Amino acid sequence: MNKKRTIIFGFLLFINDLIFLSLSFYLAFIFKFKIDNKEFLGSNIRYYIIYSVIGVLIIIILFYFRKLYNYQNLYRGMGENEGIIISVIITVFLLIIFNYYFNRDTYQLSRIWIIYIVLLSIFFSIITRLIAKKLIFKIFSRINMVTNLLVVGINEESKRIAKTLSNNKIEKINFFGFIDDLKSSKYEDNNEFLKYLNLDEYKILGDINDIGNLIENYHINRIIISSKNMAYFDILDLLDKVKDMSIEVQISPSLFEFSVSRMKMFESMGIPLIQIQKSGIKGIDYFYKLLIDYTFGVILFTTFIILFPFIALLIKLDSKGPVLYVQERYGKDFKKIKIYKFRTMRVGADKEKEILKNLYSRKEGFKIKDDPRITRVGKFLRKTSIDELPQAINVIKGDISIVGPRALAIKEGDLLEEWEKKRMQVKQGITGLWQVSGRSDISYEERMKLDLYYIHNWSIQLELRIILLTILKLFVDRSAY
Repeated sequence: MNKKRTIIFGFLLFINDLIFLSLSFYLAFIFKFKIDNKEFLGSNIRYYIIYSVIGVLIIIILFYFRKLYNYQNLYRGMGENEGIIISVIITVFLLIIFNYYFNRDTYQLSRIWIIYIVLLSIFFSIITRLIAKKLIFKIFSRINMVTNLLVVGINEESKRIAKTLSNNKIEKINFFGFIDDLKSSKYEDNNEFLKYLNLDEYKILGDINDIGNLIENYHINRIIISSKNMAYFDILDLLDKVKDMSIEVQISPSLFEFSVSRMKMFESMGIPLIQIQKSGIKGIDYFYKLLIDYTFGVILFTTFIILFPFIALLIKLDSKGPVLYVQERYGKDFKKIKIYKFRTMRVGADKEKEILKNLYSRKEGFKIKDDPRITRVGKFLRKTSIDELPQAINVIKGDISIVGPRALAIKEGDLLEEWEKKRMQVKQGITGLWQVSGRSDISYEERMKLDLYYIHNWSIQLELRIILLTILKLFVDRSAY
């Protein structure tokens, strides 16, 4: 199954590259000679046809040697985009050399055409491959060509692997269960151990000695090792058992909070090491974040001013009380700030002790679904996230950012565990990574981890991606409450 999937995957990507690289060379010619038509080509057009064919073939050959058609090498962080860029640049240099060597006395290719080739080829290759892979995974899912997964080890890390990969919407993965490494479980009863880890929906299929039978019975084609208890020789023994099978074996390095873009693997004196690059919002990055905050802050504030009379009227007609709700929350470094929102609850809601007793619970994520205090208009404002618009005032004042961890109510902030307090090292935000990763549907601990991931891996691309996904969520997601 794995071999068949790899061949189909590579072939479809090859067809994608052939079509869009050819289109890139053609568009480069159109942009240079049809739109900017200052040169009469005549019979010289043949040089562009010949070198376009040669260029496309060279790029595809380089893609092949860089294993860009290999299914196992196309996970995020495996250097696919880097491989595309390098292949295109090498090809362009080769075309220049060939043209100079073979045609120096007859015709030299247009430099503008060559620049267009670089830009268009890289752009089309990266974008269309991203789309093509999603479509291919959908095709695989339809024809039941899926990834059957086992995870070795039973711990918090393997729990996160199981839940994340089982719920991904791109590649269909059948997660069958865990393999006990014979050292993880503190319980004699495996079901009790799964219950302890909140993994009741999964199974422990056996231990490491049963792996051969499990692979055969469940048609496994991917194994992830997530165990600190497996020594060097244990891993070698596992690899020896699957060496004649078409199975991917991967090791999780327990570095969930770090993006692969910040990790570089290298060897020092025969020791494999992972270097984690330092990160932080400082220097030019701090300027970029301020620019993003005030640009989008002004847009939100303008929207707030335009909608304010209409929203105010709806709130007033629906229930008695002020239009805006002001709440004291923790900002950066636990500094107390006043957050502005449209009022979505009845007056005095923050003094109803019986409901508040249930609200401040970590298990419930400090939220109450179907909260009886929310007004009819309030439900609409929350569903559409319009209630957040007044926070544009806080962004303009510099209290919070557009993107960042959610500003916590004082009582909630006081209940943070020590490791969770690190999320307070940056400005809090209107939207964040966990909001676009599941909104109110994910656990409180997962929210905290996603906040820390955002802090540790901040980049302009991540910032803009969160903003874009937030805008899209407004139209397709209705899980906010």
